[in-house]
Amino acid sequence: MTQEYEYIIVGTGPGGAPAARDLARAGKKVLMVERGPRHEKALGFPFGPRILEGHGLFCRSMEGVFIARGITLGGSSMVYNGNVFNPPQRVFEQMGLDFSQEVHEVREEIGVKTLPSHFYDHCIGGKRMLRAAEDMGIHFREQDKFIDPSKCKVGCDSCMLGCPRGAKWTTRTWVDQAVSSGAELKVSAPVEKILTESGKAKGVMIKGGEIFRGDKVIVAAGGVGTPRILLKSGLKNVGDSFYMDPMDIVVAQAKDPGQGAWKEMSFTHAIEEFKESDHFIIGNISALAAIMTGFMALNVMGKNVSRLPYAKRGMGLFVKLGDEHQGRVYEDGRISKPLTDLDNKRMKRGVDLSKDILIKAGASPTSIAVGRGIGGHPGGTAAMGKVVDENFMTEIENLYVCDGSVLPQSPGVPPSLTIMSMGRLFAKMLLGEVRGEDRIPQRDAAA
Repeated sequence: MTQEYEYIIVGTGPGGAPAARDLARAGKKVLMVERGPRHEKALGFPFGPRILEGHGLFCRSMEGVFIARGITLGGSSMVYNGNVFNPPQRVFEQMGLDFSQEVHEVREEIGVKTLPSHFYDHCIGGKRMLRAAEDMGIHFREQDKFIDPSKCKVGCDSCMLGCPRGAKWTTRTWVDQAVSSGAELKVSAPVEKILTESGKAKGVMIKGGEIFRGDKVIVAAGGVGTPRILLKSGLKNVGDSFYMDPMDIVVAQAKDPGQGAWKEMSFTHAIEEFKESDHFIIGNISALAAIMTGFMALNVMGKNVSRLPYAKRGMGLFVKLGDEHQGRVYEDGRISKPLTDLDNKRMKRGVDLSKDILIKAGASPTSIAVGRGIGGHPGGTAAMGKVVDENFMTEIENLYVCDGSVLPQSPGVPPSLTIMSMGRLFAKMLLGEVRGEDRIPQRDAAA
């Protein structure tokens, strides 16, 4: 017997989970469908990569770029660093939709903290990098986090591998709250396609042929997963304009023993002053992350093996670029993401600056290597204004999209808070509490 729901939500990450929770709390009959399982054990290092698509090795673009995607309950919130960035004003303007109110609501609900000072007392390598940058006239900003310090272990650095202690906030909290409010959850259930009748969405079919019917279907499978599903379902105008916030990771070894970033945490500090002019930020990474880079970035994999005996001397910086939206996701699963000349020019500036900081911080110049081809924030493939309207609906009635794929261009900063807040606004729209036309962003009069 086919089960029927008011809302079927495909995906439990930053876009789908907030909508599911708020709809369920409003008394709606909700089904959440998640491709991945609910991984509970063996999170963190070294087994955490299993929650990534391709186990952190094999989800790559046609150009060889590794793309980090969480295939587990909670989606990519399970593999983010917990960093909190408000969406830039240009995001609201590009979408024609202002959800700054929801940004405030999410920040207040989850709670934003910087880590206490004792997390940094032992950070020899990190402190050297911060001082080196300051001597060059460049400032690292301490990062806001969705992390509970009372649960977090100093020096763990497994935020991107599932967080084995439950210190990092993930959308699993909202999924569990949705279930407590009456929603149903089906995990390990890859959606094959959206079912339609007479131009209207009527449900989903998962792998194996099982069908679930719903009055409205919300696809929130992320910047890669969503276009794949929509293309298989017959939509033609999706999948292009793909971006992924590529990273180059500049790794090195300290000249002297005991001067590296061993047992430090990654992305606790970042240089943000270039995010508007050159669309990149620079953040610190730990010695462990420096070693892991060598297994994700193909161009330094061989050199990485020879560094293992000296892992404790490792230190590094990443350059995360808000790239131009020139890629494509194909129906058969292939991904293409070439970098433009402008992307390469901007990335080179960030990499050169990172090298200078590392050398000034005591890294051996001959040890420096640049891991290329790591992407983490896929989006743009179902952009608002092109694929969905201001109410998140596609050309197929009652078929909606709410995840990073609707952001027309890269925000240039980690988008988790942006997408979570967007999901909350979307739920309000579905419940009739607000309309898209009521949230047209106000432009700065001085602009």
